[in-house]
Amino acid sequence: MADSKLNILLTNDDGVNAEGLTCLQEEMLKLGRVTVVAPHQEKSASSHSISMNQTFQIAELEGNRFALKGTPADCVMFAIKRMMENPPDLVVSGINHGGNLGDDVIYSGTVGGAREGSLNGILSFAVSLVGAPNQGRLRYAADFARKLIMRIRSYDPHPGSLFNVNIPEGFPTGFRFTSQSSKQFEGNIEELIERGQGRVYRVVRGPENWKPEPNTDLAAISEGLVSVTPLHFDQTDYGETEYLIRKSIKKESPGK
Repeated sequence: MADSKLNILLTNDDGVNAEGLTCLQEEMLKLGRVTVVAPHQEKSASSHSISMNQTFQIAELEGNRFALKGTPADCVMFAIKRMMENPPDLVVSGINHGGNLGDDVIYSGTVGGAREGSLNGILSFAVSLVGAPNQGRLRYAADFARKLIMRIRSYDPHPGSLFNVNIPEGFPTGFRFTSQSSKQFEGNIEELIERGQGRVYRVVRGPENWKPEPNTDLAAISEGLVSVTPLHFDQTDYGETEYLIRKSIKKESPGK
């Protein structure tokens, strides 16, 4: 039975009509009231960008779904600040059509939407499906995500906790808490010739050089397990900070 007190906000970066979002909405409705506010078109790789000092519009669709002309972070911010009478209990972003592993979290609009929920003190999840999506896999992933979210809620995570969830190929039955893996993402610039425009350019994916490390999201995915990576918006490099402090105390201060 759905928990009538559970209020859920959904978004994504593949656009309001993406099948992954539809499958996720169907599953989340089993838990309570669901409001969907998602970009009117695809906003992949929009990270946590917001439309600062820009105007945007929002259109109401059927089934408590809204299409906003903005980024995933815009959608979550608008829903929380202007639409919903009370803050949601959960913010869930996805299901992304493709994985968000390792350094992808820097670029990911899916993660950006969930992070905006976290910044507002709301338990938030970014859910992505590794590999090519199809209806069967998306429905299974949505069902798994619902059960996983409820299980993590039962652990009483800290307010504003953010989890990056990646679901591997096939139909996994288990999950693992992981750390973020590392890879060097190289975006390339591709030149095209278009009639009437001459030379135009676009960013395309380059080679991905993964660093295989145990207990990471990539390791879990490679073993057929769902990876669940807790994220935080503090980007301080504590290792580098400690290293520089140790170095600095061995030398005179720059002012001497």
